[in-house]
Amino acid sequence: MKVLWTDGTIFTMNAEGEKVEAVLVENGKVIQTGTKEQLSLLADQIQSLQGAVMYPGFVDSHIHLIGHGEKLSYLDLSSFTSIQTLVTEVAKRVKEGEWYVAEGWNDNILVENRPITCKDLGGLKETPIVLKRICRHVLVANTKAMELAGITNDTPNPVGGIIGKDEDGNLNGLFYDEAQQLITSHIQAVTTEYLQKVIQASVADLQAKGLTGVHTEDMAYYGPYNTPLEAYRRTIGRSFRVHLLRNHEVFEQMQGEEPADFIEFGAMKIFIDGSLGGHTALLAEDYSDSPGNKGVAVHDREKLENLIKLARKYNENIAVHVIGDKAVEIILNLIEKYPAPIGKKDRLIHVNVLTKELIDRMAKLPVVLDIQPMFVPSDFPWVIDRLGKERLTWAYAWKTLLDKGFDCSGGSDSPIELADPLLGMDAAANNKYLPKQELTTFEAISLFTTGSAKAIGKEHIRGKIMSGFDADFTIVDQMLTKESFTTSKVIQTVVNGEIVFSK
Repeated sequence: MKVLWTDGTIFTMNAEGEKVEAVLVENGKVIQTGTKEQLSLLADQIQSLQGAVMYPGFVDSHIHLIGHGEKLSYLDLSSFTSIQTLVTEVAKRVKEGEWYVAEGWNDNILVENRPITCKDLGGLKETPIVLKRICRHVLVANTKAMELAGITNDTPNPVGGIIGKDEDGNLNGLFYDEAQQLITSHIQAVTTEYLQKVIQASVADLQAKGLTGVHTEDMAYYGPYNTPLEAYRRTIGRSFRVHLLRNHEVFEQMQGEEPADFIEFGAMKIFIDGSLGGHTALLAEDYSDSPGNKGVAVHDREKLENLIKLARKYNENIAVHVIGDKAVEIILNLIEKYPAPIGKKDRLIHVNVLTKELIDRMAKLPVVLDIQPMFVPSDFPWVIDRLGKERLTWAYAWKTLLDKGFDCSGGSDSPIELADPLLGMDAAANNKYLPKQELTTFEAISLFTTGSAKAIGKEHIRGKIMSGFDADFTIVDQMLTKESFTTSKVIQTVVNGEIVFSK
């Protein structure tokens, strides 16, 4: 059946300001755009926008979909501003003998101005507790959790991680980057049935936010990869598009898995460094507020090189978490040595701290930059002290990167940040901390439409409202502008030509 969408404002995102009067859809595809008078003759049904505004479907190019779903159901620690209040609320929820896990604490907003330690959790002795920092690159474990994991003062730091200790050399409960696995590997495994419920809740929430799909990385954190993969297969129908990056730990195991129409497999996901908030992002020079500390390298050079070679063996690209400038330098050295397969682009995720030299090198390579606009309101102003003013010239440099011709996609990194794409666009377009890096309205929307399509090589069928493209639409109550991002409301979300959310 041919359905005509009309009676509103329809932005194609093919070019700035380009609009059409009507869109004809059949079998999940846009078959023609034009005038209402012209296309109504071909339509079997007319779907009136009733004055609303239609855009190509918004896609979050960097999210942890399962983590987002879990955040909807457990205590969100990101709103707490004092350790005492946070611990009191955790204590109300724990069940004796059962692992309790929550995430989101942020020492940059805590009145104590320090991380949570196991001493803060000292009153909770019978229940193993794990509280993950907002960046997910640091966690705090209580004494019971460390006992169950067999962690002592003599436990050595693993490669790519640090076990935190106090000034007397005793465990403080903090585990950085790869050291987190010493604790998390002892948490009871989740079931496929549990993950199904989480995915269902997550997708429903994301659809209500106007998202028609996401790029996510969930394959190495919930037991064997086939546990979350089976949950996705059982849950994702034809109402949401999921692009699954494959963590390097399970990448080769997943080579025999077949994708589906709405479940795609993507690049090998690799972490090079940690986060600025946790002082684990890898910098070329010391942190300005932590002399002698340059961050943490998650892998040594040999392992990284072998991972890149493995991806290339299967003719695949890589998607690499790089926040610090030294991390970017390390991966560029390897990409230059082992280029991306012809026709594919490697994805550099975050790229918070850069230099002119690094940007010039990136410009010569087939890469797409996966940026998170919400990092700016989240990281500022504390990141100024962490990096120093000199490094800010090339930090969070979204406008500079677009002006230099880089393909950039937009993601939230939820549950670390809020998953609302309209808030992400607002953060990109209204940047009071780095006004020279503000994007135009068109550029901000492009991050979550054409940009996300380019990140996975789907720019020929997604991200625009044009003939032959997927009929994925986000419909809002008013035209999006720098002034209206935060006041606009999602009216409908359309995937594959079908309404999957209606306000």
